[in-house]
This record gives sequence, C-alpha cells and structure tokens, in this order.
Amino acid sequence: MLKRVVSSSIAIALLASFSVSSSTQAKNPDTRGALEVKSLMTELTVRVSRDHISPTKASRLYAYVASAMFLASTSPDDALRKQMNAAPSVPQSDSSINPVIAALAAGSSVARNLFPVPAAKTTFGERRDQVLQSVSRELPAKDVAASIAFGIAVSDAVVARAKTDGFEEAKTMMPPDTKGPGIWTPTPPGFQPAIDPGWGTLKMFFAHSGDCTLPAPPTSGDALSPFQGAADEVATVAKSLTEEQKDIARFWDDSRGRTGTPSGHWLVIALNAAIDHQSTALEAIRIVAHTMMSIADAFIVGWKLKYQYMVERPVTVLERSDPTWTSYLTTPAFPEYPSGHSTISRAAADTLTSYFGVWKFTDPGYGMTEESLGSFDVLPRTFASFDAAAKEASISRLYAGIHYSIGLNSGVTLGACIASKTL
Repeated sequence: MLKRVVSSSIAIALLASFSVSSSTQAKNPDTRGALEVKSLMTELTVRVSRDHISPTKASRLYAYVASAMFLASTSPDDALRKQMNAAPSVPQSDSSINPVIAALAAGSSVARNLFPVPAAKTTFGERRDQVLQSVSRELPAKDVAASIAFGIAVSDAVVARAKTDGFEEAKTMMPPDTKGPGIWTPTPPGFQPAIDPGWGTLKMFFAHSGDCTLPAPPTSGDALSPFQGAADEVATVAKSLTEEQKDIARFWDDSRGRTGTPSGHWLVIALNAAIDHQSTALEAIRIVAHTMMSIADAFIVGWKLKYQYMVERPVTVLERSDPTWTSYLTTPAFPEYPSGHSTISRAAADTLTSYFGVWKFTDPGYGMTEESLGSFDVLPRTFASFDAAAKEASISRLYAGIHYSIGLNSGVTLGACIASKTL
C-alpha cells in the first residue's frame, strides 16, 4: 500500500513541474478533466490486455479504480454512494479540495496498488503525473497538494476494503464435487480446470445486487443428456454461420490477452459516450464508476450461479454424438449457465441508458490494443443504442458455439436485475 506520507512527496514532485497561478476558475470540473479520466481508464484497459488479466479479475480492478475516483469526488450523502455495499470510510473533503484532482490521484494510486503485474506501477505512476499536471494548470499550489493528499487517503481506504473482500480466500476454493448427466466437465482443447469457482463469494459493490437470482435452467427431459435439446440448437446454428455472424462472434470475443476483457470493452464504450455527450469530469467519473461496479457485481452474481448449477457446455453434449464437433470460438473453462457476456452487457447497457438514453455509436473494437487490432480480424460495428450492442454481445456467444439460448436469456434477465438494483 502507498503510505499516506507518500502524498507529500508526490505532491512536491508534481508541483515542481506545474505552472500554477492564483486563478481558481479551473476548479470547476470541465471537459478537459473528462478527457484525463478517459486517458487514465483507457490505459488501464491496455495494461489488462497486454498482461493477460482474466475477465473476473479485470472487472474487480476496474471497479475498485473507478469507485475510488467516485468516492474522492462526491459527498457522503450522494444517492449512488449510499447504495454502495460496505463502502470504505474515507476522509471528509473540504473547500480546498479539487474533486477532479483528488479523483485522479485516488484512481491512479489504487491502480498502482492493485494491479497484479509489478511493472504496471511505473506505468500508472507516469500516467498519474501526466493527468494530474493537465488538470492542475492555473490552480494554487497548496490546493493541488491538498487535493492529491486527499485522493491518496481515499486510495488507502479503498485498497484496505479490497483486502477484505474475499479475493484471497476465493483463490483456494474448488468447484462443487458433483458429477452426472448435465454437469459441467472440463472442455477441449485444453481441458483446463474450472476458473474462479469461488468468485461468487466476493463482497459486492452494491448493497442489493445479491438479491438477484435465477431458477434452475430448463432441461430437455432426457435423463442421460438433460441439455441435448439446447445443444442441438447450437449445432444447427453452427452449421450455417454467415460471415457476419462469424464477425459478430469475433468482435465480442473479448478473451484474455485479446482485449481489456468484456468489462474493459464496456468501459471504453462508457468513456466514449461521456466524451461524445460533453460530460464534465465529475459526470464521467460517476457514470464510469456506476457502470464498472454494476459489471463487477454482475460477474460475482453470475459466477455464483454458474457454480451453483454447474451446467455442461454445448461442446460436451455434442461431442458425445460427434467427437469431431468443435465450437467456432474456444469454449472457456467454467460452467455455461448463465452467460457472462449476456449478464454484464445487459447490466452495462441498462446503466448507461439511464444516463444517456438512446445513443447511436460506432465501435471500432473498443478495448483492443494496437497489437490486437493488428492481430485479430475485427471490423468496426455500428449500434443504434446500448441495448442493441448488448443484444449483439449476447447472441455472439451462440454464434461462437459456446452457449445455449437458455444461458443467453438467463444472463439478460440477471443483468437487468442487477442494474435495476442501482438505478
């Protein structure tokens, strides 16, 4: 953890390179600050992609960085803040604190503390200095120093909360020891053990996300192959995939190392929506924090249900009758029900719609790095709304051959529930 005394040395180093004056007009958050919020969070998605951070762990990281920025820039009586679950106790702000500077200091410091790859500490330290220098122009030096110190104090509190959220305990958990027809087993080609079976035990970011649940999935009635009917639909779709359907499957793949993961994809959508709507820095921070915390909770609830029901994947069913059958994209190593893409995309879309309404946008492959854009065949796609993007993200998993329709539909239901608990 960054010690609180570090705040003084950080402030001194930053102030040495700043040109400041007595003007206080820049204290009002503006679109320049929103661009710096975008810069910091986009850098986070790049590092997540390049360092191959898993989707679950990336969702937690994004949510902690964004929530730190939010806590550093809002008052305790903020309505969204009151909905947070076990929100860390942070110092009280005062009139000398610039909320944008405090937020950027808090978010970048949390990123440096929680990012699992040590080399990223330098990256986020450099980016912190850049963004703080940009938003601190024309501000009194003492206010800049106080704002940075406050932001780092918030970071300390958020990191302390992260150490008690169950993350370390979840690492050692094993999937349920259940076997039989319809129960998940490792899938080809790698037959990798179950990923993050304990993720559903993590502490959530919102107080009522855990109220959302799903019934047991419907089965085909075949006692020896309960999901045969659902898998047959996957096989039928796979036989006649169009080129556009293949494009859609690849576009929303968002697998580890390819992009900033599904939550990073939606993070960049949220950031670009904020910039396009000329949101202030504080508005952008709130929107991003709300979206990332909703997504993080969607992962936690979704993973809890995945390992509660332990539904086998389509490839497992279909290989029993045709050993040569393979999915268009590689099947991930965790149970099918519900679809994670469907859950988090619906949660994100509903959250963003609550702020922006219907927004038409072109997505060039958000969350992808320059390297991955050059390595993977992805073309830009245009959406009439967040809802349309979420629907396509969901159906992409059927085209990929890795989810049943029942997994997609349940994920949409679950994601909508989670978003509704925060709106």
